[in-house]
Amino acid sequence: MPIISFLISLILVLPAGFGFYQSWFGLTTAQEINLAIALLAAYLWLSEAIPLYVTGFLILFLELIWLLPNWGGVAPKPIVFLSCYFSETILLFLGGFVISEAIAHYRLDETLARFVIKNTKGSSLYLLMGLGLSTGFLSCWMNNTATAAMMLGLVFPMMKNLNLDSHLRKSILFVIPFSANLGGIGTPVGTLPNVIGIGYMKEKGIDIGFLPWMAFGMPVFLISVLLLCGLLYWSFLRNNEEESGKLFAPVKDEVSKSGLKYNLSYLIIAITIIGWMTSDIHKISNGTVALIPIIAFFGLQLLDLKHFRSLSWDVLILMGGGIALGKAMEETGLAKQFIGLLSLGGQSSFSLFVIFSIMSLGLSCFLSNTSVANLMLPITMGLPMEVILPAALGATIGASLAMPFPVSTPPNALAFSYGGIKSIEMAKIGGIISLLALIVFLVVGGGILYLAGWVDFSH
Repeated sequence: MPIISFLISLILVLPAGFGFYQSWFGLTTAQEINLAIALLAAYLWLSEAIPLYVTGFLILFLELIWLLPNWGGVAPKPIVFLSCYFSETILLFLGGFVISEAIAHYRLDETLARFVIKNTKGSSLYLLMGLGLSTGFLSCWMNNTATAAMMLGLVFPMMKNLNLDSHLRKSILFVIPFSANLGGIGTPVGTLPNVIGIGYMKEKGIDIGFLPWMAFGMPVFLISVLLLCGLLYWSFLRNNEEESGKLFAPVKDEVSKSGLKYNLSYLIIAITIIGWMTSDIHKISNGTVALIPIIAFFGLQLLDLKHFRSLSWDVLILMGGGIALGKAMEETGLAKQFIGLLSLGGQSSFSLFVIFSIMSLGLSCFLSNTSVANLMLPITMGLPMEVILPAALGATIGASLAMPFPVSTPPNALAFSYGGIKSIEMAKIGGIISLLALIVFLVVGGGILYLAGWVDFSH
C-alpha cells in the first residue's frame, strides 16, 4: 500500500516537472506547480496515505522549496504562507479547543445531558427532542465526535432493557449522531469546515462576525434538528410510545460539582462566548477573544500541561495547510482558472449558493467534510468578489449536512458500531434529513443572508 500511494503521488507531481499541465490547461509555471501540489494534497487528504497533519506540513514545504523559487516575476514573501499556520482563524479554533477540553474535564457536558434525560421521562418525542437539542448545542462548542461519544455513553446503559431491534433504540442511535453533525453549523467554532471557510473568506477581506454567523447558523441547526426528531418519531415511534417506559432505569444524581474551579470554568466560558457574540460592538477580533480561555484556564491552573499537550494540534496544522493551499491558489491565479474551466464565472449569487451547497453535500456523503471543504473552498476564491460569500458559505455548510452512510461522518460510524441499526436504515433516515437540512439551509439560511444584506440573490 505505501508503494502504491508513492506511485500515485509521483504520477500526480511528475507532469508538472515536464510542463504537461501548462500545455494541457494553459497555465503559467507557478500555476502548474500549484496544481501539482493541490492534486497531491487532495489525494493524500482523501486516501489518508499519510496522516492529515503531515500533509499540512508537506504543502508548506513544497510551497517554500518548489513553488516560490519557480514563481516568475515578483514572488510573495515566505511569510505569506508561513502566517497561514498561526493566523487569527487558527487562534479562534485553538480557543474553541481549550473550551472543549475544559467542558470535558469539569464534566459540564454531563450536567446538561443528565438534566435532559431526567426531565423528559414518559414521552419518546420529548426524549428525542431533548437529546437532539442538547447534543446539537454541545456540538456547537465541542468536537462533533466527542459530543456524540459522550452522549451515546450516557444513554447506552439506560437502553439495556430495550431489544436490539427496538424502535426507540434505533431512534436514539440516530438522533445523537445526526444532531451532533447538525449542531456543528450553529457557531463558527462548531466544526472544522466552518473555521476553514472563515479563514478563506478573511483572506479576501470578508469577515463574518460570531453573532452574524449564529444568526443564520442557529435557525438552520434548530429547525433541522426538530425536523429530524419529527422524522424519527413518525418513522419509528408514533405507534410504539409504550416503549419509552422500558428505557428509564434509575439515573443516579451526579456528583455535586461545586467549588471555585468549577464556577470559574463556567465564568470563563460565559465571558468568552459573550465576547465572541458581541465582537461587532467592542471591535475586538474573535481571534483575540479566543486568547481569554487559553490564558485564563492555563494561567489559573484550571487546566494543566497535560491538557495543553492533548489539544488537537494536528487539526490546527491540517487547517493551516488548507489555508496555505488556498492562499497559493489565490496568489498564482489558479482558482480563477478553475472557475473558467467549470464555467461558473457568469452564474448568479443564488445559483452559486445552491451549486456549491449541493456539490459539497454530495462529496461529503463519501468523503470527510474537512477534505471537501479544503477541496471546494479554494475554487470559490477565484470567483468575482461580490459572489464569493454565498459560494463559500454554500461550500462550507454543505460539507456538514451530509450524513446518509456510516462512513459519512465519525459520529455516524460511532453510532453504527453500537449495533441494532442497518446501513439501509441509516441511508434512508440520513438521506432524508440531509436533503431536509439542505432545503432549510438554502431557504431559511439564504433568506436570512438576503434580509441581512450580506448576499444579493437578485443577480
